Amino acid sequence: MKSLKTIFSPFLLLLCSCNVFNKQVDAENRTERVQPYPENPFYLAWGDTPVFPLGPTGYHAWTPISRPDVMDFYEQLNRISSVINEIGSPHVVGFVRCMPYDPNYLTQEVRILQPWLRMEDGRYDLERFEPEWEKRLKEYLDLALDLRIIVSLEVWDDWSISRSVRGEWDPGPTRAWNAHPFNPRNNINYGSDVLPEREIPFVPSLPRGGFECNAPFYTTIPSKSNITEVLALQKRYVDHLLDIISDYPNVLINISNESRADLEWSRFWAEYIRQRAPSMMIGDMPSTNRKGGGGECDYIFSPMTLSTDPHFDYVDIAQGVSQHELGTPQRQALEGSSRIAGYRTAMREAGTERPLITSKDYSRDQEGGAIVLWSRFVGGAASARFHRPNVEDHPESVIIFQHEMVGHLGSFIARVPFWQMDIHPEVLSVTPPGAGANVLTDLENNYVIQLIGGGEGEKLGLQMSTGKWNVTWIDPATGKDIVNFEITLSSSQLELDIPSELDHGVLHLERIVD
Repeated sequence: MKSLKTIFSPFLLLLCSCNVFNKQVDAENRTERVQPYPENPFYLAWGDTPVFPLGPTGYHAWTPISRPDVMDFYEQLNRISSVINEIGSPHVVGFVRCMPYDPNYLTQEVRILQPWLRMEDGRYDLERFEPEWEKRLKEYLDLALDLRIIVSLEVWDDWSISRSVRGEWDPGPTRAWNAHPFNPRNNINYGSDVLPEREIPFVPSLPRGGFECNAPFYTTIPSKSNITEVLALQKRYVDHLLDIISDYPNVLINISNESRADLEWSRFWAEYIRQRAPSMMIGDMPSTNRKGGGGECDYIFSPMTLSTDPHFDYVDIAQGVSQHELGTPQRQALEGSSRIAGYRTAMREAGTERPLITSKDYSRDQEGGAIVLWSRFVGGAASARFHRPNVEDHPESVIIFQHEMVGHLGSFIARVPFWQMDIHPEVLSVTPPGAGANVLTDLENNYVIQLIGGGEGEKLGLQMSTGKWNVTWIDPATGKDIVNFEITLSSSQLELDIPSELDHGVLHLERIVD
């Protein structure tokens, strides 16, 4: 694999010269695959070390590989790594999403690298692959591995499949399905007589009209239309992708991005990939733009179903707890955490405990980004990551904000043994009117409470173990401790004054051992 020493960036050379911590964990990185932590499979482990992946971003997930002329992924990954290295904990690692192909463009204005070889007439040969694309993907994964960054790699992307001239979200002739290499108009391998461009009707649980729930691309599998000619090319792509990524222990396979397919499609590819890469973690991300978190075209294709389905090792719940589902940052933080608790309960009952990944949050700037990011940790998710900055203007201020917030949260995570903790909102006995809270605790030595709302003159009460405790109130916006003192608790009830300056605060109670 590519060594960092071959990348001639002054910043990177500086990073390598001072990054003793990375050298200490390098052997584990390269020999041990990221997997659920055996002692608490709601979290991830890298080797024997439980880890919490965190990610800021400065670019869209589909650009790292496909747009070499406009996307310097060395700069972006190093920027993430510098924040993680500053935290300096083996339990906090970087986190990125990577879509191997570009779902949105077929244009001569920007050079696009797709996995498939593009012919002189602009169409693709789905039998052959682009060497420059493969080389760039390997370089990306090499660098991520060197920098201790976990990669969620998405095999398929729904935005490029279910948006078309007949879809609810028609993006125009040079984008989405109109530009997709598997659209029969855009490849040399088959015509519309094989993969029709019309809707192929099936009956989803939540029927919607149009192409978005009837995309022919999703009907190729044997249990549907069994379009063998196209399915063989889909398998060829997946096989080639697995040949590239199987040796990378830091890669999680996410079958789809915001999929509007159904459970049959997801299970088919989970089984197919499992046979060829049995040691890799496999998950999926339903679209979940429906009340209660159900799939947009098939209600059963939801985080709740995937959390107990034996085909999957983790669930990407990002869309199910998103701004699209729940609205305000406060609702995302509180109701999203309630959903996570529900998923965890279902998994315990079924004996299928697994990590709940959040690979992107749309509340990604100063307007609520800190509330949502901290809620993913305190609310019981296994990762937290901001989504792209606003796609219209990509303000540098938002990118700076995201990296700062990841640094603040990561520095706090480094202080607590989260892998020994669980969700326990029932310990709260008093909360201010109109306020809400998330609680993560081991019930013995550490309590972490995220309080949203409340203020001067109001109280927070909780039931907890007696003994001597260190009490710290933290401002998530700055990562600073703003109140710190010790108490000796002789009863099981604690009541604390809420700092007047905090509308969003985090309380950390840590037992003092004499």
